[in-house]
Amino acid sequence: MPDTPEAGAPPQVDGGIEAPVVYFESVSAFGVGAGIGRMTLKMEVYEPTTPGAPSRTRRRLVAHLRGPLPAFEALRSAVNQMEAMLTPPAGERPN
Repeated sequence: MPDTPEAGAPPQVDGGIEAPVVYFESVSAFGVGAGIGRMTLKMEVYEPTTPGAPSRTRRRLVAHLRGPLPAFEALRSAVNQMEAMLTPPAGERPN
C-alpha cells in the first residue's frame, strides 16, 4: 500500500536541506514591471585589515528577488505574521 500523509500533516516539499539561506540587512532597490516584483537585497561585510587598524565595511548585494505579485503578497503576509509574533498578548510581557 502506498504511503499516505496523516491527516493534518504538513505537505512534503523537496529541497529543504539543499535550499540556500539568504541573509540580508536591507533592501537597496525595488520595483515592479509587467506584473513582476523586483527587490535587491544587501548586507554589510566587514573586511579584515592589518593588525591594529580598524576594519573596513563594504556593502554587498546578496540576492535579487523576482516573482509574480501574488508571491510578494505572500511574502508581505509572512512578514506581517512575524511582526505579530513579536507583539505579546494583552497582559503579557514581551520576550
